[in-house]
Amino acid sequence: MFSNPPACAHPSTHLWQVERDGNPLRRLGHVSPFIGKLGPLDSAALDEIGQLTRAALPDLPQPTLVIGMTESSLLLAFFMALWQQKPVDLRFTTRYERESENKIAFREPHSHGPQHFLALDDARRYSQIVIIEDELTTGATLHNLILAVTGISRRIFVATLRDLRPQNLRDELQNEMQNLGVTLEVLSLETVAWQSKPEIAPLRPLFNPFGRRESNRAAASQALETQWAEFQPGLLVMISECVDIALQFWLQLPANARPELRQITRSPWKVDGEYIRSAQVFPGDDAGSRYFFYNFAPPPNCRALWIGEEFNALIGEQADSFFASQNIESRGILVADG
Repeated sequence: MFSNPPACAHPSTHLWQVERDGNPLRRLGHVSPFIGKLGPLDSAALDEIGQLTRAALPDLPQPTLVIGMTESSLLLAFFMALWQQKPVDLRFTTRYERESENKIAFREPHSHGPQHFLALDDARRYSQIVIIEDELTTGATLHNLILAVTGISRRIFVATLRDLRPQNLRDELQNEMQNLGVTLEVLSLETVAWQSKPEIAPLRPLFNPFGRRESNRAAASQALETQWAEFQPGLLVMISECVDIALQFWLQLPANARPELRQITRSPWKVDGEYIRSAQVFPGDDAGSRYFFYNFAPPPNCRALWIGEEFNALIGEQADSFFASQNIESRGILVADG
């Protein structure tokens, strides 16, 4: 049984309950309405989440590593890292075995994509690791990730929008970490009291959370700038995990000039007529991975630009076909792996 959020919970931490499609082990899930999956990305709400996290965290020692979990926590982790007043390293977990000299792997139980990878220099040590989650249901994935990174830091702080774990699972994880000599603190952001916004500005560093080669990252960023200038899309679509380059470009634009920013996701949810009114399904590749575009609405100028990884080129082609069926002109950018 899922509990209701506290009455004091800040609106930016609210989650919508959805029903998973084809996952009998975990029938219900929760998703933030602000991260571009069910509607346009809401940077104001994500800024508030970033500031909530900054206020709730202890003073961050340097160096600190921030980890965002694919897919739903990537944007949450990005905005959390953005609002820190000390430089942090930001890394995203991925379901794709990208090119990287150093990576660790762990498993996400009961998932449509159970294997995760994290591009990380395992020879580097951190004073603290901060893990960002949208929701904690059982904590099984969090447990596996912590075990994978204990050789990098023995101090772990977890910030989640909502902690739904029963008390016995919370106690089990704390006891195991204590026995391993790991200091663990888990905070549910819905319990953090909101205070007036401090007079600070985000650092806006150039994050490279997948550890991309600089030449590939720069080429994709330049392509995005060129397409923006030539095409002026009313909609910018991020395919699956490919959020980093689009988001950094989008945030550099004046707020009144930004197109809607949306995400095509691998998360399979049922149409419920309330939070999910429509679902466009992209069949994906021969491996059987489906992708979804929820609650689509045509952009005002009927021009859409998508950005995705080279290994998701087929999803880009399927997106082009869908946009054409809606009388929308579309273009795409493929980001080289690595």
